[in-house]
This record gives sequence, C-alpha cells and structure tokens, in this order.
Amino acid sequence: MKFPEWLEAPKELFEIDGHCGLLAAWSVLRYFGKPTDVPMLVRTCRHTKRHGVFTVCLATCLKEHGLQVSFHSDPDTNIGEFERRGYTHAHRLGLIVGPALDLPILLRARKRGHIPIVFFNTSSDVGHFSPLLALRHGVLRLPMAEGGTMPLSEFLAGWSAPGILRQSVIAGPLVESPIFPVP
Repeated sequence: MKFPEWLEAPKELFEIDGHCGLLAAWSVLRYFGKPTDVPMLVRTCRHTKRHGVFTVCLATCLKEHGLQVSFHSDPDTNIGEFERRGYTHAHRLGLIVGPALDLPILLRARKRGHIPIVFFNTSSDVGHFSPLLALRHGVLRLPMAEGGTMPLSEFLAGWSAPGILRQSVIAGPLVESPIFPVP
C-alpha cells in the first residue's frame, strides 16, 4: 500500500494554523482507508489556534476513527489544563500512555505494517509532527519534514529537545480477537 502524499490532503487543512498534526492524522487515516472530513478531523484532534494539536489528542483522534493506537512519551511534568483533558479522554478510550520508545522499535512497528507518527523540534525551533516511514543510509523518511527526509542525527536532536519528550503515536489496523481461541 502506498502512503498518501500530503499534498493530496484537502486544501482546507493547509489553511489552518498549526496543521501538521491534522495532516499527519489525515494521511494515516487515508492510508488505512478510514474516511474523515476536515471539520471532523479538527474536532477529533481537538485542534485549537492557540495549541495546534497535542500528541495525546492525535492518538485519541486515530483511536476514535477505528485504528489500533498506542501513545508513548517521556514523563511530562508540564501538562496544562487543555492537554490534561486530552489525557483524561485518552484514559476513557482505554488508551494508556506508555514510556517513550527507541527509534529501532518505531521502525520495527513500521515494518510490521503500522505507521508511527513522531513529534520533533524543527531547525526553526517549532514542534512538528510527521509519520515515520523508513530509515535508509542514515536518513529518515519523514514525509512532512522539510524535503520529506531528515538526517538521523538531526532528527534525534530534535526528538529529544526540551519539551518534546520523544513522543510518538503508533497506528495500525484494528485487529479483533477471535471469539473462540485458535488452537
């Protein structure tokens, strides 16, 4: 399955300030064949002009659209009230915050058909979301990073920058358990 180009997204998404989280959600939902529209995406990501999208809200959006989702982060000692509501909503959905994962684990998830979305600091000191699609020859394929790729060392520095907390969301198709155990 080919990952959608972010330029295929509805033009209304590009008109929203702080749209990288919305674009990341749109591309992952499209990849897994989950329909959505811009108003629903804005609502389920809990996007605001002031905050954009918090990683935990990106995770709940994908879960609400029927994907299997896990959310991972280093401990966060600076959670504001709006973000705290996102964590409360995640808890209600059964989404547990796991510890931050190392990059090799995220890349293994990708090889198994899941899409990791990472939150990292850009060279212009702005938090940014992108799906993580591959690592080749020391360069990460991050379709929503400038140029669609980023040297591994630059990503690792931006991913562990203060306030970024090595946050990631891993999304995949919902796998239902069989009613009866399979021998």
